[in-house]
Amino acid sequence: MQRTALTALVGLLVVSAGCTGLITGDTVEFTANEASVGDSALDSTGYEGQNASEQTIERDVSVGGQERTVRITNHYAAYARSGNVSGVEAPEVAQFLVVSTPGAQMAGQTLNPLARLSNRELVDRVADRTGSIEDVEFEENRTAEALDSEREVGVFTGTTTLDGQEVDVRIHVTSFEHEGDVLVAVGVHPIAIEEEENIDELLAGLEHSGSDS
Repeated sequence: MQRTALTALVGLLVVSAGCTGLITGDTVEFTANEASVGDSALDSTGYEGQNASEQTIERDVSVGGQERTVRITNHYAAYARSGNVSGVEAPEVAQFLVVSTPGAQMAGQTLNPLARLSNRELVDRVADRTGSIEDVEFEENRTAEALDSEREVGVFTGTTTLDGQEVDVRIHVTSFEHEGDVLVAVGVHPIAIEEEENIDELLAGLEHSGSDS
């Protein structure tokens, strides 16, 4: 059920990250370093890796009346665990996605628009783009540790469809800068299952080497 929303989030981040045309030069490249969840956190929560990939986008932008080419490479990794909800066994009942995209900093200014999006804006964009999560409502903000710092996690509720049945879901999202990259982590699961502890453990298990761009 959540596959569509999380896959679309990847696409949303890739497209959003392409707005760095303020930089001069014929071609400018930014590459994020990989972010992932460590094996220990995966083992203890029962999550398994679904796919991991990098995506590169290139676009021409007009800067000062001249055409420039911007190339940005993002990394993402998706994880899931199986479980039962409302009597239905689902192979991906709970999902977790982490995306690393270049911060694209210049003269102390972060050019990547993801660094300026709030958790609410991220969730709303995903819901609007996919149509698979509806009636999104803010529930609360909480904190969780990720990469040695306390991060604000926005918690939202919504509805989606699982095997033809409407299911209420809870969405956990956080976005922050780390070592030159912008990291976005999203967890989605049915409200009927308690998953906050697992989400926090996955956040605590995030690994990111830092960007050299």
